[in-house]
Amino acid sequence: STVSQQSRSKLNQVLKRIKHWQSKLLVDMQTATNLTPILEQIQSLLNAKLYQDVELLVSLILPMFNQCGKHDSLAASHYYKILVWYGDSLYEGRHYKKAEDTFLKALQLRKGLNKAKVKSLTHELLLSEVELKYKLYECYMNLGDARSATAMLEGISVRQRTPKVLMSLAKLYQISNIDKQAIACYKEILRKCPLAMSAINGLLQLGCNRDEVVNIITAAGVQCPSWLNDWINSHCQIACKEYKKAIETLSKLESGNLNSSIPVMNSIAIGYYKQEDYKNAKYIYEKITEVDPYSVNGLGIYARILAKEKNIKSLSILAKRLVQVNENSVDTWLVMAEYHTLKENFQRAIYFAQKAHVIDSSNIQALVVKASLLLQMNKTAEAILHYQEAIKLAPDQVEAYIGLVNCYLTDNKIALASSTAAKAYTKVGRTPSTLLLCGNVYLRSSGDYVDKAKSSFQLALNLDPSCEPAICALANLYADKLSDYNKAIKLLQQYLETTSTSKVHLLLGNYYCEVHKKQQALDEFRIALSIDSNCSEAQEAIEKLENESGDAEDSSLHYELNPIHPLHFDIDDADDGETNTTGSLDEME
Repeated sequence: STVSQQSRSKLNQVLKRIKHWQSKLLVDMQTATNLTPILEQIQSLLNAKLYQDVELLVSLILPMFNQCGKHDSLAASHYYKILVWYGDSLYEGRHYKKAEDTFLKALQLRKGLNKAKVKSLTHELLLSEVELKYKLYECYMNLGDARSATAMLEGISVRQRTPKVLMSLAKLYQISNIDKQAIACYKEILRKCPLAMSAINGLLQLGCNRDEVVNIITAAGVQCPSWLNDWINSHCQIACKEYKKAIETLSKLESGNLNSSIPVMNSIAIGYYKQEDYKNAKYIYEKITEVDPYSVNGLGIYARILAKEKNIKSLSILAKRLVQVNENSVDTWLVMAEYHTLKENFQRAIYFAQKAHVIDSSNIQALVVKASLLLQMNKTAEAILHYQEAIKLAPDQVEAYIGLVNCYLTDNKIALASSTAAKAYTKVGRTPSTLLLCGNVYLRSSGDYVDKAKSSFQLALNLDPSCEPAICALANLYADKLSDYNKAIKLLQQYLETTSTSKVHLLLGNYYCEVHKKQQALDEFRIALSIDSNCSEAQEAIEKLENESGDAEDSSLHYELNPIHPLHFDIDDADDGETNTTGSLDEME
């Protein structure tokens, strides 16, 4: 009776609010309990991989849980599961940004439950936290955010890192040139999974010796069989650029216990390719396609070889087959890119190269193919960035150096071209390609470097007498720089005694025109056309010569084709950013 009317009114309002929240909490608990059968059905849909159905069903019931998780541990448990399942369905539907947001909400809820010390949930959720963070890593990788992906995996405590997490971290560290941490991850993987071949290859690529790798495997309780020892030896030899020895070791394996093994044959083909023995590399890849028509791995390199040969028919067959076999493979889209490049459909080619790059941003061939296309489309600055990224990821990739030097020569940046060629010679070693690269830069340098260029081209021929770019470069040097057409003709004739190519016959015909030997020139142009029916230059030259009069003084007899240069690109000048390179050809010598 002493309480005022106003105070009594406020008390009633408070009591009403308490009853409201009590009833709401009861409803929340009942809702969470009643939804248990639905949650079981959602899990069944997820197990059946009906991701669109999961996404739709969860979208319908998710609003019911937006508040439940704040009041009751059972509801929070259900809410957590719903978020994880919803994120899974979004990820499978390639809605990576939305999946990332959903997984982050689930991770935040898990941390809140951990702080609240919900004993009934801690053990279950602790086990799934690692998987949840790995799902977030996958989202970030698909979104092209390697930095956030690395940070997410690094947020997993060392004791909780599974082999899957360690492998992903190792590859991220290796791409970022953080070699010490990459090696540590690979070694930890081998201690847990002694026959993890990717970890073995990763350690060898990062400079670990064979004995160190074998000791880790043995310490884990696995005795290396003889074939595994040979496999490790061969990849150690590849890492040390001892390609000839690696091919011999792998060939023994392939002819013995591991006969017709696709990985072994792939490694042999890569060895030949890095040795610039394209003929044998092509033979091995053809053998792989015969043994396993559904094999895709490595066929991007096979397509590169076919493109060098301008074998558009084989490329077309290969492209059609791979699209039917596996549309999610990097190599499938690399083959498509090479095919459309050869058809001079550059917009389509760059689309497929970009598609390969999206699937695997660390794939060197995807970067190089895309860069070469950008260069042909007169986008020199963009091409330079891609070539630099390829060199950063793979310092022994010669094609990236060739492309970068071409960009600098196009922009008349001779000093940068010289230092890049010197770096290629140092990192890749003495190969026909690096010697050609150095010789080409010598020819563009100010001063009298003709003798040095000639020496470089001759050394390339000594390493590979069948190297077509080397013989063309040397013949061009004699003809263009020294005006010695007879010497150039003699060189090409000697080359054609053992190797016959359309380009060399075309070049020889050009030089015969210069020395007024019309019939010999006509014969060479016809041979060039018979080898390559799509050779428009040979067709035009034949028509030109056949339509000429018999007057020996007619100047049209000196029909001149565009010089065939191994590193020539007919592109306009474009601006690009500078790069920090050290050394030059002169300093290297």
